[in-house]
Amino acid sequence: MSDAEQDTRRTLRTEKVSISRALRLSVPPEARPAPVNRKDWLRQRKEQLQAARAAARQRRDLLKAEILSAAQDVAREERIAARLEAERLKAEARTAQAYAKEDARAAAKFERGQPTHPASKRKTLASEKRKLVSYADLLRMRG
Repeated sequence: MSDAEQDTRRTLRTEKVSISRALRLSVPPEARPAPVNRKDWLRQRKEQLQAARAAARQRRDLLKAEILSAAQDVAREERIAARLEAERLKAEARTAQAYAKEDARAAAKFERGQPTHPASKRKTLASEKRKLVSYADLLRMRG
């Protein structure tokens, strides 16, 4: 590399540095960011990432706890519903059994009230019933 090329590179470099310094100085000191070396920046970034991971883990744990709580609530409700249904079925069975006993009692009572042998058929008419046609009229009608 010739001296002329080095000189031009050197001048370009010094110009860049002076321009950047001029830009930096054009900003008031309170508005300028504090100078940070790479090591400090990496440490700071690592801490930020760890904090973000911890927060995400905490949110995940909270969500898991919430889901588990909801699942337990659902299971509890299902158990209560099953118990109520079983009680309802048991009560229905009890009432059906009671009705069946009552029906059996009523049927037995009815059977006891019935005559043991059928009543003989009378050839004569009962006293309440009147003959509608006299015997003479009947003979006349027949022939």
